[in-house]
Amino acid sequence: MKTFKIYAITFALSMAIGVHAQDCDVNLSVENIPGTEEIPQAAADMLATHLTNAVAKMGVSANENAEGFFIAGKFNHVTQDITPGPPMQTAVHTMLTLYIGNASTREIFASQTFDLRGVGTTEQRALINAMRPLNARNTSLAGFVDKGKRKIINYYDTHYQQIIAQAERAATTHDYEQALYLVSNIPSCSVGYGAANQALKRYFKQYIDLSGTQALRAARSIWAANPTAEGAQEALAYLMQIDPESSAYPGAEALLKEMKTVVKDDKDFELRQKYNDQIDLEKREIEAARAVGVAFGNGQKPTTTNLMWLR
Repeated sequence: MKTFKIYAITFALSMAIGVHAQDCDVNLSVENIPGTEEIPQAAADMLATHLTNAVAKMGVSANENAEGFFIAGKFNHVTQDITPGPPMQTAVHTMLTLYIGNASTREIFASQTFDLRGVGTTEQRALINAMRPLNARNTSLAGFVDKGKRKIINYYDTHYQQIIAQAERAATTHDYEQALYLVSNIPSCSVGYGAANQALKRYFKQYIDLSGTQALRAARSIWAANPTAEGAQEALAYLMQIDPESSAYPGAEALLKEMKTVVKDDKDFELRQKYNDQIDLEKREIEAARAVGVAFGNGQKPTTTNLMWLR
């Protein structure tokens, strides 16, 4: 029998809460509670699939960036019987308890137990059949998810200032990826979203200024060492990384102009262009800033979440 291994899938939960904005992303990861009832891996995978599909129909979109918040399931079998055939069947009666909580603070935000029964030709098939009630029409599941979401929003409402302060400390050491990751986790329906969004734009400008300066320095070094068509192509690869809004962009334009006067080539060397639409520019910058934070978070997230305390 295979054990219920860690199965991590992340969610962005979109919801309307009180007077908050309706479009709101809250990250959760689906995790296993180690040391509990052993079930076949296919059944564990099916549980994750059921939860994914159910919350998707409640206004949830997939996301790979989770910051401590989780949804986890724990099975406790009541009975497991073999019924005579043909064909021989396995009947399973199990209690599945779902939790939404904060792994960092070891706090449970919501819990709900589901009485599940299923019959199948194997234990695996019986468990899979037992999980059919876990769908978007299940009012108990919907209420459980909604309660957990509200608690997560409340967490950000009361802790956003500390989160922004932590991001500020990261930014002072030029760790802009971490700073962007921290503030991008504050959802749009939190009272701290406005402050977080302003910080996000500020850190992103600092990030593109620093990365642009580094890329320009590398391009200049390559061109100085090899002022040929080959060197120009290599330098251009760095110049293309420079965001049009970076303080290094004018320097990149100047270096490109210099390379064009030396390299006579049919190819037209071009940099990334500035956007004319200021509203579109701001939207693109926010999206790019969040993408940097998400990439950082995905690289930092541990392969497992310690939920031994939930056993």
